[in-house]
Amino acid sequence: MGWTRRAVGAAGFGLAASAAVSARAAADPLSGAALYADVKAYAALGEHRTGTAGDQACTAWLERALKREGYAVERQGFDYPVFDLEAATVTVDGASVPAFPLWTPAAGQASARITAEPARGAIAVLRFPFGTGHALEVSQAWRKPVEAAIAAGASGVVAVTENPLGELVAFNCAPKQPAWPVPVVAVAARSAALLATGSEGRISIAGAMRQGRAENLVARRPGTGKPLIVSTPKSGWFECAGERGSGIAIWLGLARRLAATDRNLVFMAASGHEFDGYGGHLFAEHLAPGPAEARGWVHIGANVASYDFALADGRITRLDHPQVSRLAAASEALLPVARKAFAGQLKYEAPIDIDKERAPGEIAEYQRRGYAPLFSLVGSHVLHHTRRDLPDVTSPAMLEPVARGLAAVVEAI
Repeated sequence: MGWTRRAVGAAGFGLAASAAVSARAAADPLSGAALYADVKAYAALGEHRTGTAGDQACTAWLERALKREGYAVERQGFDYPVFDLEAATVTVDGASVPAFPLWTPAAGQASARITAEPARGAIAVLRFPFGTGHALEVSQAWRKPVEAAIAAGASGVVAVTENPLGELVAFNCAPKQPAWPVPVVAVAARSAALLATGSEGRISIAGAMRQGRAENLVARRPGTGKPLIVSTPKSGWFECAGERGSGIAIWLGLARRLAATDRNLVFMAASGHEFDGYGGHLFAEHLAPGPAEARGWVHIGANVASYDFALADGRITRLDHPQVSRLAAASEALLPVARKAFAGQLKYEAPIDIDKERAPGEIAEYQRRGYAPLFSLVGSHVLHHTRRDLPDVTSPAMLEPVARGLAAVVEAI
């Protein structure tokens, strides 16, 4: 109930925040101020896990915004199991640390001695390097060790998620996996010292599973020529201000800007992203114009406009430049315009040619289906999949040049 109240209340805040900048956005929807207001509104809706109240509030917020711009809006719904998490903790010798389930969880507890290697009846502690569980379709990298620990008889599993800033990291998961038979949780790397081998520990997960409903949002505006598809995910593990919010804000800014043109447009925001891009696959399969009918596809991925962060005197500190692990990816035909549009923007100024190199993220799925030309932005980040991914990971000054570069590419397609 607490999660629902939070999301409903935040939805009102998000609406108010959007309304406060509506006049400014109408004048220049790609201004840094307008974009950052949408990042804050998105994050204020709460946690965005697929099918949760925060995800549903986001759908409603985007729907209102796009209808105001004259788009015909459709919701592509799909059933998805939702675990309403109340609390997750690991306790050792009376000291408790926050935890987060690795999907798919079930409510329950496990009390046993802690072991560094899986053992029957024990709580197994596994360590995973930074980057585990960030990308799509890679969940076997962490699921196999967890499955092996459970097969060895572990009564519970604690995953220590390595992160340069010490934060707890959530892991993406393949869609609709069965619930673990024992409690399986992640903890922050800074908590690892507590998990001393031989200590008595307890894992506790409180919550309940229900059959939920999630929705992709599809907005269309008929116009001249074949439709151009512009997509971005809208769901994620936590507030996701940089991971998802920066992309959502730019996506929405582009939709507002292009509404004043005669372009034929399809804008899609997908749920199910943290489950191997489940909603995006459904859209491509059932509602997207076919490759022969589409003018092209532009995809806005994760962390597209975020600062880099580091530890300084033990504190998480924002640096004055973008994260370096970001990239632009383009079909060969779009490389000249992309280089010009993003000139001077770190990493984006040298887009990779996805006709010759492996395409990153979801754009690979759309390339596999035959869409062309294609363009995508995507990045990794030290706060990716963490609770610390809050609005200060970006800013008006960070967002605006990325949005204007992307607008120049879109206008050239």
